[in-house]
Amino acid sequence: MTKFVPLSLLKFMTIALVFVLAACQTTPPASPPQWQWVRAENGLPRQASIVLTVAANLLTPDQVWAGYYAAAGLLTSQDGGQTWTTGGSGLADNPIFDVLPFPSMGENEPVVTLWAAARDGVLASSDGGQNWQSASGLPAVTAFALAADAQGHLYAGFDGVGIFTQAKDGAWRSIVPADSELASAAVISLAVSGDGQYLYAGTSGQGIFASRDYGRHWQAAYEGKYGSNMAINPTDPQTAIASLRDQVVRTQDGGQSWPPIASLPLKFDEATSFLWLDDGPLIAGTSQGQLYRSSDGGTTWSRGGAGLPSGGVLDLAATALPDKSYRLLAATWNGLYGSDDLGQTWQNLAPNLGPVNARALLTLADGLLLGTGAGLFRWQADAQTWQSATDAIHSGGIQSLTIDPTDSQRIYAGSSGDGMIASRDGGVTWQPVSGTGVGIPALAVDPLDSDHLYKLAAWERVYESYDAGQNWLARWNGLGDVLETVSLAVDPAGSFIYVGTEDGLFRAEGSKPWDLTARTLSGQSILALLAQSPANGSALIIGTTRGVYRSFDHGDTVEGPFDTSPAAGWGRGLEHISVTALLADPRHAETLYAGTAYHGLYQSNDGGQTWLPIGLTGLTDTVIEALAWGPNNDLFIAAANGVWRGTTP
Repeated sequence: MTKFVPLSLLKFMTIALVFVLAACQTTPPASPPQWQWVRAENGLPRQASIVLTVAANLLTPDQVWAGYYAAAGLLTSQDGGQTWTTGGSGLADNPIFDVLPFPSMGENEPVVTLWAAARDGVLASSDGGQNWQSASGLPAVTAFALAADAQGHLYAGFDGVGIFTQAKDGAWRSIVPADSELASAAVISLAVSGDGQYLYAGTSGQGIFASRDYGRHWQAAYEGKYGSNMAINPTDPQTAIASLRDQVVRTQDGGQSWPPIASLPLKFDEATSFLWLDDGPLIAGTSQGQLYRSSDGGTTWSRGGAGLPSGGVLDLAATALPDKSYRLLAATWNGLYGSDDLGQTWQNLAPNLGPVNARALLTLADGLLLGTGAGLFRWQADAQTWQSATDAIHSGGIQSLTIDPTDSQRIYAGSSGDGMIASRDGGVTWQPVSGTGVGIPALAVDPLDSDHLYKLAAWERVYESYDAGQNWLARWNGLGDVLETVSLAVDPAGSFIYVGTEDGLFRAEGSKPWDLTARTLSGQSILALLAQSPANGSALIIGTTRGVYRSFDHGDTVEGPFDTSPAAGWGRGLEHISVTALLADPRHAETLYAGTAYHGLYQSNDGGQTWLPIGLTGLTDTVIEALAWGPNNDLFIAAANGVWRGTTP
């Protein structure tokens, strides 16, 4: 199975973020601060959100599985997607990146072993997903991709150790030569021919690879690119297609050459999944929830249906219907969907399963807003519940929120795929903003000009508007055409704009081009930014994949836990931890909070010099997306698996 491993989900849930899951956590020097926490999810719908992979049992088509980004992230259906169960014994806290039903011949009849690529490696189930065991004989590292040939061989792509295959006798071995760059790459997508001769692999930043001799030798292409997903022609194994995020390429000679395909209309979009059906049609799903079909192997394309009401399509699969037609299955950013008419119409197959997919928080003068995969909600403090704030977003949910720092009545919300909505009355009423029909993971308002907005566009870079979002201009000069942006902040004085990318921090002064700053952070993903006011020294707090840093000179220099300067040690306690959200305490200038990936919530009482974990069960197996203060000085946490409300004695 091939699929896209998302590069900007959950506050840019890059492969680099997954890499640090096993990093050692520094032991805190003292007891954690005391907080009282409760779940704050009344009124919020649940979703099997950020579904990464989907597959059907070829022997029993009504049996369907989907893996999603949460602890024990498996959905199982025995009736073609009408009803579902979650989890499975032995999955522990593993999110599932890929799932593959693998038929083999038992003593008297065919049997299916279900395989899963997970954070802890490759897992296997012989009973349809009820019970799981770790596959023996494999490296204990994250597995991202699975594939199988028709000869009984299974293939697994790993983080940093290449590709392994399992022979019919059950033994695993590496099929990548030790001197190949592929041997140390993170393999995030795989495709293999039926006879196992042709293999194609996509990596996280090392390009794409092809083998024409069963994996003995590999040929690389597009070095430095992400081969996020690919598919092989089932009738012509020398033909395969791959997405490099910024373009789609195809080989027709077994990987010797990969010319780009210009006919797929992907302006402001990206091919995020492929499905090549056995009878010929090739289907592509995109980051904006669109489907395209090709009947000639990718040379020409036609748009399929009205698209999915669910944001990015991360994986596609097909299962047979009684009339010998197909049911399409789509794993998306906002749930699992099915179509019985080849993509013309879709329905949510698991609307009430999974966690509350909380993504964004915004403190208001008289309340609190929450963005989730199901929409926008307002906190009702008296009733301790959430109430829907608008129905202006019909799909994709809300993933970013911002407020005009000079006018608290002007609020903006960005969605996963429906663009942007705005309120001019403090969130009472909302209207769609034209010209923004893409996902918006971050928004900001210029403190010197209320009509001057900045946004990050899903899967790509920065845009700005001078008319409150009616028209947008690309602001890419200095960023290049490849780097994906992750986080955004504006200096409270209005002089600088900061954007965090998958590889370093960039800064622009006014209308000048972007310039790489904080150069010691190159090679890290900048997941969160907090630009503090001049009252706090105009400090810029920077959350990265390896901890938290601070700059007092707009990013020219930074202090951090790995410094050897006299100020060494700022940010102690968060070394090697991905910091995904930052918040200052408005009542205490020296108090800061940091949300992390898989390490929970941290607090600093000395301006960020040292950090201590705040004990909260349920946050060490998820990503904290946002932090905000509620109307009663209570602290709210929005995470991939829910919402918490904290108070101090």
